[in-house]
Amino acid sequence: MKINFHKYQACGNDFIIIDTEFSKNIIPEKRSKLAKFLCNRNFGVGADDVLYLDASFTTDIRLKIFESQGPEADMCGNGIRCVAAYLCEKLNKSDLIIETNDGKKHIKKIGSKYQVNMGRLRIKMKEMKKYFIFDFPDDKLLLNNRINFSEIGEIDVSIVNSSEPHCVIFVENVDKEDINKFGKNICENEKLFPYGINVNLVEVNGRNILKIRTYERGVFHETLACGTGATASAAVALIF
Repeated sequence: MKINFHKYQACGNDFIIIDTEFSKNIIPEKRSKLAKFLCNRNFGVGADDVLYLDASFTTDIRLKIFESQGPEADMCGNGIRCVAAYLCEKLNKSDLIIETNDGKKHIKKIGSKYQVNMGRLRIKMKEMKKYFIFDFPDDKLLLNNRINFSEIGEIDVSIVNSSEPHCVIFVENVDKEDINKFGKNICENEKLFPYGINVNLVEVNGRNILKIRTYERGVFHETLACGTGATASAAVALIF
């Protein structure tokens, strides 16, 4: 099978973009398996995600995101910026609407940068029930709650949705933390998070500076950057 693809990266978060207008031979049911193969850094192209671009009757494109281990994601902040860069050139536009599993996203090209309207931050239990199984009432705010994890102990976490589900944890020094331990105990804890959850370790380095490390669901490893994670971390930091 021959596949036309483009390779993009944003802050080191890298993607394979497949415009299905030029690759109509890909069976939709095989997208997950194909993404797992293509994302392999030893035997495939290598990437964090594969971004499939489908035709849409109501927007500029329909974006379907498959992670390197096969699961489908709702949205991807850095990925949608890469898609915008590709589409702005292809369509000769600077203002786009892209349909995702988390709804329609508005992206503007401003100079050489791409601004994405990520939508409303979701912070209540009733808004996170799909991703988080816990005995909290529906109107409970999932900000700065103490939860016990088997190999980590009791820690304060904020569980929010910024187009993707995230667990935001503030620490004193992100470089000294074992992010894989956090990832294994939180992201891969299927009893609490049946679909996984992105884990962000956040260090405050001044009034306007955050240092973030992210363990991504679906990748099940640390990635160099995460757009929805940066959004979630900044939003939670502003609340506090």
